[in-house]
Amino acid sequence: MESAIRWSPSSTTTEQRFLSVDVTGKAFRLCKVTGYNASDKTLRHEVLSTLVDVPSFRAFDWSTSNENLIAVGQSSGEATILRLDASVKESLSFPVRNQRYCNAVAFSTHGLVASGLDRVRNDFCLNIWDVNQRLSPAGGSKGFPEPLRKLASSEPITSIKFFRDQPDTLVTGVKGQFVRIYDLREGPGNPSLQFQTRCVHNLAIDWLDENYIASCQPTNESTVCVWDRRVGARLVSPSVGSSASSPDSNQSIAALQFKSVFDSKSSIWSLRFSKTTRGYLGALSSTGHFKAFEIAKDYQSEEYRASIDETFGQGSFKNYPEPVYARHIRDVCLPFDHPTRGCEEKDRVVTFDFLNLNMSPQPSAIALDGHGQPRIVTARPPCAPVSLSSRGGLAFGIASGDSDIRTIHPLSELISPISGLVENIRARVLSSSKYPSPDADKKSAESGGLNTDPISSREMRERAMSLGTLGVLLTAKEALTLSTLAQSRCREGYLFNEARNRSIVKDDPALQDLWTWIQRKSEGYEFLDSISANNSSGARSDSSGTTMVVNGLDMNYIGVSNVWTNDMGLFSLAYTLKQFRLTVIIGHDFEQRRISTKADDPKSVAEAIAHLVEQLNLPETKGCETAYPEHRRLCLHICGATSSYKELVETVKTLSSENQHTKAAALAVFQDEAKLAYLALRSNEPAQAHKLLAMAIAGAAKGDNNSDWEETCAEISKELTDPYARAILALVSKGDWHAVIQETTLPLKYRVEVALRWLPDDELTDYLEDATSEAIREGDIEGVVLTGLGHLAMGLFRSYIEKFNDVQTPVLAMSHTVPRIISHPPFVTQFNAWRETYRQQMNSWKMQLDRARFDVESRRFAVTVDGRKLIPPPPQQVSLTCNYCTRPLTQHDASSQVSPSATVETVHPTMGNPLGSATMSGTVCPRCGRHMPRCGVCTMWLGTPDPMSKGMTAADAEADPRKATEDEVMKRFVVFCINCNHGHHAHHARDWFARHKVCPVAECNCICDR
Repeated sequence: MESAIRWSPSSTTTEQRFLSVDVTGKAFRLCKVTGYNASDKTLRHEVLSTLVDVPSFRAFDWSTSNENLIAVGQSSGEATILRLDASVKESLSFPVRNQRYCNAVAFSTHGLVASGLDRVRNDFCLNIWDVNQRLSPAGGSKGFPEPLRKLASSEPITSIKFFRDQPDTLVTGVKGQFVRIYDLREGPGNPSLQFQTRCVHNLAIDWLDENYIASCQPTNESTVCVWDRRVGARLVSPSVGSSASSPDSNQSIAALQFKSVFDSKSSIWSLRFSKTTRGYLGALSSTGHFKAFEIAKDYQSEEYRASIDETFGQGSFKNYPEPVYARHIRDVCLPFDHPTRGCEEKDRVVTFDFLNLNMSPQPSAIALDGHGQPRIVTARPPCAPVSLSSRGGLAFGIASGDSDIRTIHPLSELISPISGLVENIRARVLSSSKYPSPDADKKSAESGGLNTDPISSREMRERAMSLGTLGVLLTAKEALTLSTLAQSRCREGYLFNEARNRSIVKDDPALQDLWTWIQRKSEGYEFLDSISANNSSGARSDSSGTTMVVNGLDMNYIGVSNVWTNDMGLFSLAYTLKQFRLTVIIGHDFEQRRISTKADDPKSVAEAIAHLVEQLNLPETKGCETAYPEHRRLCLHICGATSSYKELVETVKTLSSENQHTKAAALAVFQDEAKLAYLALRSNEPAQAHKLLAMAIAGAAKGDNNSDWEETCAEISKELTDPYARAILALVSKGDWHAVIQETTLPLKYRVEVALRWLPDDELTDYLEDATSEAIREGDIEGVVLTGLGHLAMGLFRSYIEKFNDVQTPVLAMSHTVPRIISHPPFVTQFNAWRETYRQQMNSWKMQLDRARFDVESRRFAVTVDGRKLIPPPPQQVSLTCNYCTRPLTQHDASSQVSPSATVETVHPTMGNPLGSATMSGTVCPRCGRHMPRCGVCTMWLGTPDPMSKGMTAADAEADPRKATEDEVMKRFVVFCINCNHGHHAHHARDWFARHKVCPVAECNCICDR
């Protein structure tokens, strides 16, 4: 260290002074602050006194009781006292018999000075001198002066500090061994306290709580320790000439320890406590890195404090150690070599000391840079506390006061539906960013929008899902809205009703296509344009999809890759599965799909596919020559492609009427129906761009393509963002179907459709293999059309969850096939983990009813086509029990079948009410025969219907053909108060508590309606 600075602890608001030390120039300057520049936080000052030509020194200390005194430790081992106010240079030296380095000096508040020396054999290394004695006339006598006390025989001292509350007590650092506390009031050989550690440098004592001491190991991982002097181990001082020490108990550990405080290439230069804030420790490295550690005490209850004071006397609690922790660790100044916020080496902080004045809410320090310019540095206040609830609410504190808390809630709490909110947020963000929005694809043909760098449909969706990372910041409400997207969808009924799900995810076309595909598979490939509005629960009565059952083989939820490779689990797709560590037991899925073992069952998947194509009555379509026509037709059907020309014409007309001219034309082009595509672009008030595209199709139909034609079409294609227009131009410019397949802006299912129609068998195999692998690797939700909802989909959804953190959609989708089709233990275990995570999320959202609805509906899929249940029903969770024998009151409970001889209880048969029918006796325990409690309102037995109401019994309800009303149903239920345990008929309790809050039972003061 080349310089140092010390702030005067006696400074006031009217006069502030500090001591500037030039170690290299061997000078001391006492300065007075004259002004402060708020812009650069530098201090203006004047020099009050200067002390120059000081002998070379290795350590110094400034007296806090007499600011005119400075002690320096010289290389010869002498400790010298210098005066700042003397007209001529005066000094007072304390020599040593054996010359060695003086590593540390320290003043006490009542005239003592301690010097710490390097090790010399058979000599003391810690000398205590009385300055007042030497300054007296008798102290100047001739002869070699002896120290007041000599300690630490043959133990090198590295650092010294006196305690201010106990001036006769000091703490020292014994090189590489201990932090040791000496009490000078005790005689030689009496015990002292010590901590075994290598952190023995730069000792610092907390100004406001001197029980805590800080020390450090400057190099080798730069460790800082904080010690509590109330827990040090007792030490018997060794005799002269011996370096051994014998603690009487186990060595104490540090109250706090901070490892690797600074970079390994730097060392700790300074360690000091704040003079205004208890437990605020500052540390400075050689690179100018200034850190602040805010140390706080753990909470101790008043009962605990009072018990100690009561046992050991009033005030004894202060003598017991208190656990501490690091509340905050902050950077005050960064190192000069910081990669982004560094500075010139000369501008770094080289020394500091805390002020004794409160200039800001945070402790301030005076610092000296490499140019010798003093300035004030203050740590930024800690961030206000922030907490995010599981339901999406954000609570945060205000810096102006600890008691001020504000909350921010998602926009979805006040505005619905969530899809509209997401679309509005996305439109705002993408309109301000350099990236195109997903809606640009639909509008580019009309607007002529430019796009110099088109991206794939998958990347377009990923950007739409990554709002806030595109250079445009989100507001807090927008961020919370997007973070609670799954919660909002669940609240709107995102479950197993595919039609409703499509409306909920209108902001995500890929998810809409997913639920469209699942609906077609669930309904036996008979696509419905709408679902009855009466189906409010979203559960279908029959999800087995019997249309896809071929002679006892369940082929529901298969994908294009499964069909083309004849893989229903009978063969493993090594080219895909090896990349994603997925294992399929050969034949496992096939056996799971097999329903029966009839003689006419297909013996191979290829035969099953042929049977299925015939059963679905799939017609032949245009395409290339192939050895597997049935496979291609079934794959096209899985993609959702139109299977006949008539269906194609209807689809094109519908899309054109909806102003989707380019999409209608593209679907016609994909089936090599150029004329139909031309008509689609010319119908329903086409735009100028549509007419130009129709002209391009007409020109390509003449077959006069040349290099100029291709170049022109390519230039036009570069300016378009509409994927369908780009696909059409790619085909008409080159006349090659490969150009369409390579147009990645086109949704995956249409690229797969073109490949299925026009690629030769070998090329198609390679393309599907690569497309399936990429979809699984990238977690592309569009790839479900390739993987289906079988084993391959588990890998796809795993990547999807890792990328988007959305477990909701994979769980809802895969519930259709796990465990109905997928029952391999690793996959079932993984799915159960996803499922349980989603269930816990719904519970944390306080949506237990939705979670229960999910549990019930998802079990309906765990049924094979032939009706076998794959998941046993859950055990009964709620039941009424008898107050006497604690057995369930259900009449068919197994416990009621125990014979009387098997128990010591006596069964008392209960006769019916002699004034009424047998039904009026109410429900009785089938084991002990006792009644349920009486109703607190009508005092009749619970389980007894109200005789004054119509339909009081199940027989009456069955005799009445009309549907029972809610009131009539409630009359058959009983309710209990969970506080006083009194029971009531449900409709009686409703009527009573509509007017009262107190329990109707006499002498019961329970407020049941709380």
